[in-house]
Amino acid sequence: MPDSFQRNMLMPAPQLSLLVLALAIIALFSLSGNVLYLFGISYDSPGGSPLQKIHPSSYLLLLSIMAWAMYRNGIQQLYSLTLLRSHLFLLTAAACLLLQDILLGRPLSSAIVSYVSAALFVLLLKAQSLKRLAQLKQLLLLLLFANAAVGVYEYLTGGLIAPLVLTDISSGEVIDTSHWGQVRSAGLMGHPLTSTMLSGFFLVCFCARFLFARVSLGESLTAAMLLAALPLFGGRGAILAFLIVVMLMLIIKGAQSLQRRAMSRHALLYLLCSLLLLPLLSYAAYLTGFLDPVLSRMEDDNGSASTRLIAIEIMLDTPLLNLLLGDVDRSLSAKVLLYGSRYGIEIGWIALILTYGALLSGFLLYALYLNLCQLYQRLSPLVIFPWLYAFIAWSSGTGISGKTIMLSAALIMTILLFVEDNQFRQRAVVS
Repeated sequence: MPDSFQRNMLMPAPQLSLLVLALAIIALFSLSGNVLYLFGISYDSPGGSPLQKIHPSSYLLLLSIMAWAMYRNGIQQLYSLTLLRSHLFLLTAAACLLLQDILLGRPLSSAIVSYVSAALFVLLLKAQSLKRLAQLKQLLLLLLFANAAVGVYEYLTGGLIAPLVLTDISSGEVIDTSHWGQVRSAGLMGHPLTSTMLSGFFLVCFCARFLFARVSLGESLTAAMLLAALPLFGGRGAILAFLIVVMLMLIIKGAQSLQRRAMSRHALLYLLCSLLLLPLLSYAAYLTGFLDPVLSRMEDDNGSASTRLIAIEIMLDTPLLNLLLGDVDRSLSAKVLLYGSRYGIEIGWIALILTYGALLSGFLLYALYLNLCQLYQRLSPLVIFPWLYAFIAWSSGTGISGKTIMLSAALIMTILLFVEDNQFRQRAVVS
């Protein structure tokens, strides 16, 4: 009898619900705050109504669930999915964070976009059949390829397709970035750090499957485009995390080959190419100027590094009660201004704890751990590599704290990129 995860994937989801879910994925990976700002929607910029502060993908997710509920037995199917422990814990954790925002009078958009949407994406994706997940995977590859292509276009033309909208914490006004010199590419995702992190996440997934499983031509073409765009986005922490995890995978691959005593010609070729290709590609990127955005960040990051040091200072100056329960006395904003942090708190885990407290943050991470354990067991053990990368990258950036799509995007990529391994495993068992 198939396990619960496989039963969910074989469940016939309504076609209309699937269509709206696909639209939600498109919105998540293409409608950034900068793009929405061009259309007069103040998603993450000053002004606008509270409804504008919620990402369009969140609304589409609700419509997808409503479309499913309208079908016969749709409500019963959704109810059975929700009762699964991994789904229930993640939804409950998201609801707790949302409830704390309500009690403390904070904007609700942060918890809705960052955590409620992530839980709903997981629930709806796990309910799709393997065939439909394969279709959504092709859509994901197209979106990631387009994001990288836009990044390369922005670098070659010297401007962004949608002007970068950054808000000064102290004044609440949009920061003028025209004097910053070399502007990093932002892509469809609208922010260099978001594009760097999610591009690196895909590349780690690709490298893991290339070394230990198998990859398709579409994945290879997407990976090549993302690798070209990665330095143009210029996120230092995410790029460093990518290099660390890839080197770890190469060491593991080499150790596996040595355990067999005789290294095959293909394994030896992969290892030599990996050791030689990275320095050659880096040198070629330096000669062509593709590393300029990263190098310019090394020279002058406009206070980004100092902001991370300030985050540590704020945490050390926070009472134990606030560390456990979050910003219960609503003093966090004042501390950010007092310490002179221009961009807020840019270390993801610190921001999560200072906002929601260690107890709720721990509950959220435990719920995420349960979901990752299920993906590890039912899809592929290789999911450990991109999530190790995510942990490192989010430790140097905003990560899953604040209003960000990163958690939803990472979960979507994990399910869609590794579901093929589950399909191969089922075929092997049948044969």
